[in-house]
Amino acid sequence: MTGGPGDPAVSVPLIAEKLGVFPLITEWGKEALPRLTVAGGVIGVILTKSTLPQVVRTSDGRMPKPSWATWTKMVTLITPKAAALKTAQYSAMREMKLALDPITGESASKMLSFGVIGTLFQSVIYNTLISDMYKIHTGVAKERITAGSFLRGIAPGVVWCFGREGLSMGGGLVLQPFVKRELTKRLDEQGVELPEFPLRFLSGFLSGSVTAFGTQWLHNTTLMAGRMAAMKETKEAPHYTMGSLRAAYGELGVRIFYMNYPHRMALIAGAVALLSMVDIFHRPDLRLLGSGH
Repeated sequence: MTGGPGDPAVSVPLIAEKLGVFPLITEWGKEALPRLTVAGGVIGVILTKSTLPQVVRTSDGRMPKPSWATWTKMVTLITPKAAALKTAQYSAMREMKLALDPITGESASKMLSFGVIGTLFQSVIYNTLISDMYKIHTGVAKERITAGSFLRGIAPGVVWCFGREGLSMGGGLVLQPFVKRELTKRLDEQGVELPEFPLRFLSGFLSGSVTAFGTQWLHNTTLMAGRMAAMKETKEAPHYTMGSLRAAYGELGVRIFYMNYPHRMALIAGAVALLSMVDIFHRPDLRLLGSGH
């Protein structure tokens, strides 16, 4: 880009430097990105490991327990996708949460950001995972992802997914400081002192265990919607909102409230514990989209 006649050339990098973009990105890369990458990578691995058995259990016999070779193929295909998507999810979530803090307060901003951004990414992650599993099982080649297929991946169970994400992960992070404070008080009464990081992890794990159980029915219903989409059922497509709830309760009964809980508890409780310890909201003044000052 250049100025008028006789003016010196002005480059885009120079403008970016004058606006302070490069220092911001550099500082964000040092302070925020490593925390986001650790959280996304670890939770992506846990997500893959914990979700595969759940998909088998909720398949109503359509998906038999995979052989070791098939399981390895599924894990190899799904894990890098899950880790990359989780890192991107937490990055977007951080931006939204920090932007909402002055408007809604920190508790509401956590649940809203996890609900909105989590729905976008988790719907894609879970529905892609389910689709990949069925396609590996059936031998049908996976079609290339397009904008249309991306939106179709979000649609199944989107209402249940929003509630699940906002209340499980977001709710867990809101609950964690209260649990930490109460846990510290009880430990002090017993004359026990825990270092800060183990205390954050333990209180986060306990908080996530509670919110995971409270949202298990939402999770199982969301999985059912994903299965209905994978099997290309047409009734109530593409969202399957009430249809997935009826199908899940009809097939599972009261087990809808606790089936798959141990696997998912490990994911949610572990994720809340990890996020509490890593603190992806560290340095709230560093925002890529707008100034935190």
